[in-house]
Amino acid sequence: MIFKQHFQTTRDKAIKFTIALVTAFIMFYPILVVYLGAFKSKGQINADPFGIPNPATLETMKEILGVSSSFWQMLFNSIVITGGTIAIVLILAMAAGVGLSRIQFKGRQAVFNYFIMGLLFPLTVAVLPLMLQLRTLGLTGTRLGVVMAQAAFSIPLSVFIFTGFFKEIPQELQDACDIDGGTLLTFFRHVIVPISTPVVSTVSILVFVQSWNQFLLPLLVLSDQAHYTIPLGVMQYQGQFASGWNQIMGFIAISLLPIGIFYFSMQKYVIEGLTSGAVKG
Repeated sequence: MIFKQHFQTTRDKAIKFTIALVTAFIMFYPILVVYLGAFKSKGQINADPFGIPNPATLETMKEILGVSSSFWQMLFNSIVITGGTIAIVLILAMAAGVGLSRIQFKGRQAVFNYFIMGLLFPLTVAVLPLMLQLRTLGLTGTRLGVVMAQAAFSIPLSVFIFTGFFKEIPQELQDACDIDGGTLLTFFRHVIVPISTPVVSTVSILVFVQSWNQFLLPLLVLSDQAHYTIPLGVMQYQGQFASGWNQIMGFIAISLLPIGIFYFSMQKYVIEGLTSGAVKG
């Protein structure tokens, strides 16, 4: 009986592991093909698109990363726009989350629902009024215009996450701060900020992924190629090297590295910030 239960448990684990392995392979296979193609010559990728480079070549990478290449300018633009978007979202969403979770005022639920409604409007629906507003503010054609637009679409989800996290902080801690003569700002600095690393990391990675991969907003707002971001650079390479898939894959492979590094450096906080309470124990 014990042997039968052990065999069944082992079999179930083996099935789950196999399913997980197959799923992971299906998900990461396109990325593998991209990185293999980045180290092939044009002839190799045309002859064997999915095979292993034989021999591997660095010529494509040298061409993309060359001094005269526009990649570095696009990388700089993506870093500036993504960094600016994250900073604005963290400041505004965190402040809103504290207000909605720790301050009692009339209409608080209505304000929270107003933010949540922002999740219901896709970007494609808001494109026309967004462009008119950016033009009125003189932000069309600027990196700041992209930052403001991306931040606006990232704030609703970020407010939702921050509010839920801050609600888990015991009220007794805030009461103790009030008794000691502290203000909400004191409570924010000495209690909320020190325990907010998981939720800040979670929001940062979500905004980073969304901003770094954003294509439509930079395409609509930016007119000067000197301000183009990495996703727009991929489009540019597709037009310039219509048959040079090794250059396209090389550009995509390099552009995936920053987001991969950023994610894996903070991945341990992502699930924790989404699922755990603010204070444990």
